[in-house]
Order: sequence, then structure tokens, then C-alpha cells
Amino acid sequence: MPDASNPASTRGTSYIVACSTGFRDRVTRLAARRGASPADLARAVLLLVDPEQLGRVQDPGEPAPGDREAIELRSGASKGRTLKRKPRIQMRLPAGYRDTDLRRALALALQMAEGEAELSVVTASDRKAEAAVDRARDGLATENDTLRQLVADLATPVLARGITSRADALFVLGFPPSTVPDATMIKRRWRRLAVIYHPDSAFGDHDRMSQLNLALSRLMG
Repeated sequence: MPDASNPASTRGTSYIVACSTGFRDRVTRLAARRGASPADLARAVLLLVDPEQLGRVQDPGEPAPGDREAIELRSGASKGRTLKRKPRIQMRLPAGYRDTDLRRALALALQMAEGEAELSVVTASDRKAEAAVDRARDGLATENDTLRQLVADLATPVLARGITSRADALFVLGFPPSTVPDATMIKRRWRRLAVIYHPDSAFGDHDRMSQLNLALSRLMG
């Protein structure tokens, strides 16, 4: 990027930037709509966007081999002769830019005009608020991990042999072996545990949910 502290670097330089016909035409149309020139569009982006961020914009690149424009020579010994050359955008900007920088700047200008990218103003307060949100998110993640561990510690173990008796079914649903719960109690307990262990929940456990269903079926059968 040009060094603004160096007078030589801010002296205007003529750039001829090769690009595809389609890209050039889109830039030309945007400049016309804005009452500006392609150089104005590039200059605005280069002044406002950090070089590192600009480097993340995909370079549209040079034109394909078959993408050429016909130019008729209007002076000199070859006057009237037609030549084919790469499509290009001519701009006058401070010295020191690369063609890739200028194509990226124009590409970003197009993206912003078409709603595919935007510039945002981030203040110190915004950054502090974002940092606070990140800390809260990290704290919530830690709390969730702790809660998952507590749920795992408090849960009755999955019976490796499956449910082979009424006592097994009572155990899986968290009832003491001597309990004789009625249908309402059984369904209420199953619903509470299903909220926790359903595979779609935060603490989902397919095997445990399967045993809950088997226990319900055994006790209600």
C-alpha cells in the first residue's frame, strides 16, 4: 500500500488493470450510477478497508484467453487497423498499488453496492459488549457441561441385561422396589424423565430413552 508520509507515493500514477469484460462493465455501470469514476470507487475502498481485510476479498483475476476487445487505431502509421487486447480499467491513483489490490477494491465496491458485503462502524463500546457476550457464552457453556455431568451422576444406570422384571421397570423410572405406583404416577414420572433423556434434548440419551419406554410398557401392560 502507498505510504502517505512519502510525497512520492501519493503522486498520481496511471494504472491499466486487466480484467474480464463483465467485471469492467459492472464497475463502469456502478461508477455511472454513483456519478463517480472507477478510480473514485477504488480509492474509497482502499481508504476505508484495512489491507488485511481487503486481502480476504477474492481477486476477480485477469480476463480469460478468449476475452478480448477490438480497438481501432486512430493515428500513426497503423491508423485504421483493428487490434485485439485484454479488457481493462484505467485509473489514476497514488503510486504503489498492485493490480490485484485494485481489482479486489473494485470487487468489494460491487459487493457492497449489491448487498453482498457491508462496512460497519465498531466502537470501543461495541467491542466491550461483544467481549461481554463472549464471556457470558463461555460461562454458559461451562455451566451446561457441569449440568450434564450432574445429570449423568444422578441418573440410574442403563441395565445391561435389559428390563426383565417389574422391579427393573420401577428401578429405571426411579421408584423404590416396594412402590406400587398407579398409572398417573407412572406416566408423570415417565414424562419428566423423557424431557431429559429424549434424543432431541440437550441431555439426550437414546439407550436410556429406550429403557424408559420399555419400563413404561412393562408397568402399564
